[in-house]
Amino acid sequence: MAAAPAPASRRRTLLRLFFEYVKISLCVVGGGYAIIVAADEAFGKRLKWLREGELLDHLPVFQMIPGLIAGNSAAYVGLKVAGLAGVATAMTAVALPSFAVILAVARGYEWLPMDDVWVQGAFLGLRSALAGIVLGTAFKTWPRVMRGAYEYLALAVCLVLVLWFRVNAAWTLVGGMVCGIALELARPRAGGAAAAPAGESPWRGLWPGVLFGAACAAAAPAIFATFAKFGLLCFGGGNVLVPVYFDEFVGPEAPLLQLPAEDFNNLLAVTQMTPGPISVNAATFFGYRLAGAGGSFVATAGLLLPSFFLMVLALRSLDKWRANPLVKGLLRGVAPATVALMLVATLIFAKMSVFDGEVALRSLWNFLRGIQVFAESPAGPVDLNLHVRPFGLLLAGFSTWALWRGRLRIMPLILLCASLGALLRPLWFRLP
Repeated sequence: MAAAPAPASRRRTLLRLFFEYVKISLCVVGGGYAIIVAADEAFGKRLKWLREGELLDHLPVFQMIPGLIAGNSAAYVGLKVAGLAGVATAMTAVALPSFAVILAVARGYEWLPMDDVWVQGAFLGLRSALAGIVLGTAFKTWPRVMRGAYEYLALAVCLVLVLWFRVNAAWTLVGGMVCGIALELARPRAGGAAAAPAGESPWRGLWPGVLFGAACAAAAPAIFATFAKFGLLCFGGGNVLVPVYFDEFVGPEAPLLQLPAEDFNNLLAVTQMTPGPISVNAATFFGYRLAGAGGSFVATAGLLLPSFFLMVLALRSLDKWRANPLVKGLLRGVAPATVALMLVATLIFAKMSVFDGEVALRSLWNFLRGIQVFAESPAGPVDLNLHVRPFGLLLAGFSTWALWRGRLRIMPLILLCASLGALLRPLWFRLP
């Protein structure tokens, strides 16, 4: 990596790095991709600490390494500017505004008048928008990932396992990694393996992070372990984790929380429309529900620590890491699984906005056999497993198109759909 810039002092560099990332995280809504664009402008174009466009050029690296895209990119900037202290500073600054805002929201969420028809309409609009946003993200990811027969087969297998057989979403990611590594190792290679370049140990100086992680794990072992697992399984953005969150937190058999599905969707809708990385917002919210403010802190730390360690280890030996066949196989195997989980996340949001009924392959089969548009009658709706809510379908379709084609940014899109839901539901009593 290039030599770090030499500002007036190390302390001033760290303070400026912290201030810039706090400002970015506080003002940017839309998740890791939006934060990378803002950071590239701040550190490349304005401060000249990086080459302009450098963060966008390294986007594949940030997507390939488990963890949050926003956290991975912050680790890259911090390490290049100020070493390990810079990594800790940048990642803390990325998470701090999200932590503070979501903690305040979590404390006040219970006071929301959820029985009010205006609030219900706003959340209906939010959930419809999220279904479209996740689907639009999957469409944008599709051309980069779905390139051959293996990818399409893996996508289909993951969907069947999660939707039909109810396999925990995390296991599909693990299975994808194993299959991808096996395929990569089976490929013939010309010549022998290149010798690893000599250099300092990539583990040097990481002991403070190990001690911090051990302290968090001792404070709340179950919460820390759960969110550290999420951090290790997060490839390609926070929306991939939605099905994993669903398995852990929703329903009477969930191991940690037993949230109703509608509460889960409302909570995720709130995390999507607040500043900062979406996954950090969700970790803070769910951590608060588990154990108050302390649970929020431990959950956020557990989510980010895998990014801290893996990015430092990868960036200190970047060329060797890129050429490693195990890493190549892991990335090839996990990519179609992440797209599958985006589609599952779309169905989770759609269940509470576009559809009325069980979202599973059996229901979709009935849906394909004959769609019944949801309509009230004196006898009630016709008894099919899956009904379509016209207003939710319209908002979800519009959101998908707007994100896929780049017509609207995420925050204006969410606010528009929430406003339409709040305004139209009370005026049209038959609106589902």
